[in-house]
Amino acid sequence: MSNLVRVAFILALVLLASATNRVAAAEMTFQFVNDTDRALNLKLFSRGESLRHWPAKTKAYSLRPDAAVQQLKIDCVDGEKICWGAWMTVQSVTGEVGNGQRTVHTGRLNAGVGERGMRDCPGCCHVCQQGTMTPVAALQSSSSMGPDVR
Repeated sequence: MSNLVRVAFILALVLLASATNRVAAAEMTFQFVNDTDRALNLKLFSRGESLRHWPAKTKAYSLRPDAAVQQLKIDCVDGEKICWGAWMTVQSVTGEVGNGQRTVHTGRLNAGVGERGMRDCPGCCHVCQQGTMTPVAALQSSSSMGPDVR
């Protein structure tokens, strides 16, 4: 009988521990307009304990150039702070060298928290709550590619 009580007690502890470690799952929607003439790469970064990246650490979403609102729905932890970063790779060609060749420089234009989620952008971060839709972030062509949040 004492073995049965011990097993029941251990099972109760396991169930209690799993119930207290549960995190409330939520679903929220980020909204963007890509007002540039090129596709943009976009990632979402958790500022919470998980440090999760959407879609994944080594992948990015693609925002097509379009005046229509594009929505991105994700699963997240309720209360988790999530920031977005967008970027595009650009090339510039400068002058001609003596032999007729040009110099090509490649760089990136960033918006939001950027490609690696390291830039400061308080307006690009939102708290995950079930059913939340963020304001529309309009990404426009410029040297800083800054957002115009509507």
